[in-house]
Amino acid sequence: MNKKQKIATFVGLFVALGLPFVLDLLLGIRPEDMAIPSRVILFVTEEWTLAFVLLGIVLLWERQSLASIGIKKVSWRDLLWGVLGFIVGAFSFILTMPLVNALGLGTTSSGISQLAQIPIVLRIGIVLTAGITEEILFRGYPIERINALTGRLGLSAFIAYVVFVLLHIPFWGLGGTIQIGVWSIVITILYVKRRNLLACMLMHILNDAYAFILLPLFAQYLP
Repeated sequence: MNKKQKIATFVGLFVALGLPFVLDLLLGIRPEDMAIPSRVILFVTEEWTLAFVLLGIVLLWERQSLASIGIKKVSWRDLLWGVLGFIVGAFSFILTMPLVNALGLGTTSSGISQLAQIPIVLRIGIVLTAGITEEILFRGYPIERINALTGRLGLSAFIAYVVFVLLHIPFWGLGGTIQIGVWSIVITILYVKRRNLLACMLMHILNDAYAFILLPLFAQYLP
């Protein structure tokens, strides 16, 4: 990695891992805001803007391919691992619920209830946005670039993991974030093992579609 690429990479890492914190502070998005369609649209716009800026840095400044951040041809085995990751991740929420309840903390259920109040079209938008852009911002790019700078894949994955989990605290609360933190271990391992971001996107989209679309639909038919 030459000097120009290193500078571009540091800027890219700020866009991926630092700018989301800055924007959250400036915009002041609160948990209850995610039940307001206009705020949801703002969130979606923010995520896609950051992702496209980051992709621009990769292609135009670093002069590297999308494969360098894990966006590459996906095999059936990658897809299978993505589905398996979704199943394991879903069980992780079930297994961590007793712990969170024992600590007297709220689970992800409260956040899901907030999102269930917005139109389904916006929920689909959130599912696709989070599943695609967050994997670019918090998995593929930072893990690959920090690894390129340090030569330590484990450290790279850990840093990306910590930032991703911390960003969930304002909306999901401490209890929900604990659950998401356990889930994030699964998807981080999936990326490190497969080095294919599309497999992680599939796992993420399936998880969020189940939580934000299917669960609210089931809930409305319950007595």
